[in-house]
Amino acid sequence: MASLPDHLQPAPVGRERLSREVVASYQRDRILLAATAVFAERGYHGTTIDQIVVAAHVGVGSFYEHFENKEACFVAAYDRVIVALRDGVLAGTPDGGPWEERLVAALRALLEAIEADPAAARLALVEVHSAGETALSHHERNLEEVTKVLRIGRAQGSVSADLPQSFEFATVGGLSWYLQQRIEAGDAAAASALLPQLLEIVAEPYLAA
Repeated sequence: MASLPDHLQPAPVGRERLSREVVASYQRDRILLAATAVFAERGYHGTTIDQIVVAAHVGVGSFYEHFENKEACFVAAYDRVIVALRDGVLAGTPDGGPWEERLVAALRALLEAIEADPAAARLALVEVHSAGETALSHHERNLEEVTKVLRIGRAQGSVSADLPQSFEFATVGGLSWYLQQRIEAGDAAAASALLPQLLEIVAEPYLAA
């Protein structure tokens, strides 16, 4: 006698089925995780929706249940990466102590995050520049948040008091560009070794050599 498909079977006694919302959230995360890897490997322009759904083991219909198009998927993947990156940096940065010590800890945590997930780093720092205006606006907003954090350093020492008002914006842009170049050069897997260079770019103007 034929039996019902698994998804139509009653739930075992004492166990509840996952809600539709939980299943949808899990599927969306699965697509975004796969998309991050595909975008990093093939580049934004070289990636197709078919490649993403194959990597995620879902159907094309499931993709369009969550995302309007490839660009929307990229932006969501970018935002997901940035949240994880921000959480990692915050977790690696002490709440108290001198500003310069917290800055060093934050930069070290940033590099460790890049080292731990080179694909995510490539998406967030390299491919974002090719993914359209919406992705770039998200990226610029995140860079502005870093700029605000750096401005706290103006209270440190006498050197920073004479810095131009645009200095933080230029520094963050330079930092982003430097990391982008290093990732494109294949240095993401050993990113922690870049800490001295990052300190020279970011911290030295505030604290002197």
